[in-house]
Amino acid sequence: MNLRPKSRVSTEFNMSSMTDIVFLLLIFFIIISSVVKDPGLRLILPKGVKHRVVNEVIHVSVDANLNYAIDKEIMSVDRLPQALEEVLTAKPNATVSIRGDKSVAYDHVMELVMMADKLNAKVVLALDPVKK
Repeated sequence: MNLRPKSRVSTEFNMSSMTDIVFLLLIFFIIISSVVKDPGLRLILPKGVKHRVVNEVIHVSVDANLNYAIDKEIMSVDRLPQALEEVLTAKPNATVSIRGDKSVAYDHVMELVMMADKLNAKVVLALDPVKK
């Protein structure tokens, strides 16, 4: 008695139809990507200038002993807003560069930033150490 099945199932897989689908998808995405020209971000780049504008810089600093200074002129914190306003009146387009010692609490540096901001000054924080 023969118990073996007469029909055998083939375990081979034909990949020719799969490669056709992959190539059709590849061609589709290549065509679509070349048709779509919309950039992700629309940027307006600045034009080059022929002359260089150099703004004046007013250096405001606070040291480890909480001594405040405007351009190396040491003064008290009470006199500082008035002195800064006088300097900004004399130099209206100047940028205020604020520098704080590493050991000074962040509040004292932010107090200088807020003081200059109230006077409508352009403010930058100086991060490099003072070169002597």
